[in-house]
Amino acid sequence: MTFTENRIFYLGTFLFVILAMIFVFGNEHGDGIIWFSEHRSAFWNSFFILITKVGEAWTYVLLLVFLLFYRFRYAVLVFALAILVPLVTLTLKGVFAKPRPKQYFTDNGLFDNLNIVENVALHSANSFPSGHTISAFAVLGFAAYAYRQQKWICLILTCLAILVAISRVYLVQHFLVDVCAGALLGSGIAWFVSWISLRMQNMNYTWLNKNLMNYKESLPKA
Repeated sequence: MTFTENRIFYLGTFLFVILAMIFVFGNEHGDGIIWFSEHRSAFWNSFFILITKVGEAWTYVLLLVFLLFYRFRYAVLVFALAILVPLVTLTLKGVFAKPRPKQYFTDNGLFDNLNIVENVALHSANSFPSGHTISAFAVLGFAAYAYRQQKWICLILTCLAILVAISRVYLVQHFLVDVCAGALLGSGIAWFVSWISLRMQNMNYTWLNKNLMNYKESLPKA
């Protein structure tokens, strides 16, 4: 049910992952980073530095504010996202403990050949999966579900999530396989939280379907 109602987001995610994995299997590890390194520009540097921030904590706060004025049921579930995303991310990073591109290219004597984006602090450890990507696909995927009646909003949110994933490779923070995994995991979290939202529809609490603009209507009259 949640898949069909949010098909724009999930189809966009799967298409991105399929195309990205075709590139991964057809090239050497790290070739995506090398390609971006050879095709940088001042505009894209600034653009992806800005876009990558969508995968950070402030997005949860912004979504919470929007949903408080839309429907309390969705707003409450932002807290579920804020718990599940770091839990999944930190657990898997600890399990796999893969080196980030900086360490990988340094170990292979190739790091100095890369054209690095200035003013971006590069990390060395825990590359797989991409936390920013998980966060972006989880938050924006759930937002797309909440606003699923507005197809153009769903399309914008889908494109934004994909751009966050690309930004992590462009900025030499993750490999392409890291963001593919992050996209699938984040989408899975979005699906799970959306499924919880469907179950909450049957709860006998009318205030859950209210918002800050009309919540007083659900209060008992004195």
